Amino acid sequence: MDDALTVRATHPDDHAPVLELVRAAFSDATRDGQEEVTIVEATWRLGSTVRPIDLVAVEAGEVVGHVLGATGDLGGREVMAVAPLAVAPAHHGRGVGTALMHELLATAERGSWPMVLLLGDPAYYGRFGFEAASRYGIVYPPVGADSPHFLIRTLRSVDESCRGSFRYCWEPISPED
Repeated sequence: MDDALTVRATHPDDHAPVLELVRAAFSDATRDGQEEVTIVEATWRLGSTVRPIDLVAVEAGEVVGHVLGATGDLGGREVMAVAPLAVAPAHHGRGVGTALMHELLATAERGSWPMVLLLGDPAYYGRFGFEAASRYGIVYPPVGADSPHFLIRTLRSVDESCRGSFRYCWEPISPED
């Protein structure tokens, strides 16, 4: 990681560069990154009601990474959930995502969250202590009960009784909820 990299809270002036970064990070020949941009915008609209952990990585005055965590619902209990973690393509492999995840997890720990949930690559997030959420009886219905991609990182104040179906803050409440 470059010594000039700084991780800090996202400011309103960062919103436009963050959205550009998120779009670039999640775009390829098959998709345009709009889904992740929409998630970020929807979470920002919810404001402080979702107790966000909103961080950027800045290098030489440029936003090169972003991570957003906010409350989600797990069987009627609030838990922290991440969506998305984005790094500028030109900065991949330089420790930007690692720095952002370490700070998000430390902030969640200081905030006495019991866990952090996310949908992502087990090979990448495993190095931060994430494992399959299904092992804890936690399910994200859109990906199914046995998805290896819906992950949990327990924190010191974990309550093992937190189980059930999870919903991100930006998702509509279903009739079953």
